[in-house]
Amino acid sequence: MPPPSPPVAAVLSPPQGDGDGSTSGGSAELSSARPLDTPGSASEGATGVTARRRGVSRFAWIATGLAVVHLAITARTGGIRWEHVLADGLIGVLPWFGGGALLFVQAALPLWFTGVLVEWQKFLPLLGPVRTGDFRDLELRFFRAGSPPVTWPEWLYARPVLVLDIVCGAAYLLYLYEYFALAVDFFFRERPRFHSFVWAFFVANALGALIYMILPVAPPWYILDHGLGPADLHALGSAAGCARFDAFFGIHYFEGFYARNPNVFGAMPSLHVSYPLMVVMFTWHRGWGWRLGTLAFTALVSFAAVYLCHHYVLDLLAGYLVGVVSVYAGRFLGQRLQPATGAGRAPSPAVVSQDRTK
Repeated sequence: MPPPSPPVAAVLSPPQGDGDGSTSGGSAELSSARPLDTPGSASEGATGVTARRRGVSRFAWIATGLAVVHLAITARTGGIRWEHVLADGLIGVLPWFGGGALLFVQAALPLWFTGVLVEWQKFLPLLGPVRTGDFRDLELRFFRAGSPPVTWPEWLYARPVLVLDIVCGAAYLLYLYEYFALAVDFFFRERPRFHSFVWAFFVANALGALIYMILPVAPPWYILDHGLGPADLHALGSAAGCARFDAFFGIHYFEGFYARNPNVFGAMPSLHVSYPLMVVMFTWHRGWGWRLGTLAFTALVSFAAVYLCHHYVLDLLAGYLVGVVSVYAGRFLGQRLQPATGAGRAPSPAVVSQDRTK
């Protein structure tokens, strides 16, 4: 996408003075400056507007093309669902309205790319053998429970508690919504931080996909269901402990969610804990109320990941590392790739400087 053209106001503005009514170039420059109402100045303004319209049209065509291609591939490979129509419809249609609708799509495009990346993980090859019993043995070297020793997910899975089923299931239900709700808050209240936030989300998922390809790891529930032998590459996803949450409320949320899981052997790193930790880091500047609340939710999701038999403790540690790296990478990308705000104006240096130091 070409850099935004200067706003019309900047094109039509007269030379700025030094505070005493004169320009820095002296009276000779002032007398030779072209008045605003000359034909040449009007022509420059028209040129700027035309360039901006061309940029809007170019981006709109690109966004529409991306949406159409994604829908076409999705229709041929897995079937279109309502969320595909909604997301691709917004990406493909809103830019044509310009203004705030255009800025919204430009800002939210990393989220769309992330959704496509997650969905298309099913096309990515596994570049290494799936770790089953050997990774469980590594877990037992550092984190074990009971006698004879078993992993913490196995120990907890055999001892379900109804209250924990509900609380942990709710945490697993809400962890993504927490991230998206904060993204909406940042979009309206802290726009520069929003750009960093959505790019961090993209980086986390890209790193997760890369690690899944290089080091595929079977989750704890797979070991319980299929044993320690060679991995069954055609195994279906499982809700594991989340199935108890579904059963209690008479719903099929987690059953449907994990049935669409594009990568059964993507247990390490745990992005379930990456996202809440990233929320902690991005809201740290808001004070101790936010810090304690987001840290508590991160701890709850971390416990839930083990209690519900979806992750080993080692998966959590890897997820924390991915979260930290993604936050710093997101800040770097967000400060350099954010679209211009308003009528082509970049955010003030003070706001960007504040975001860089958080």
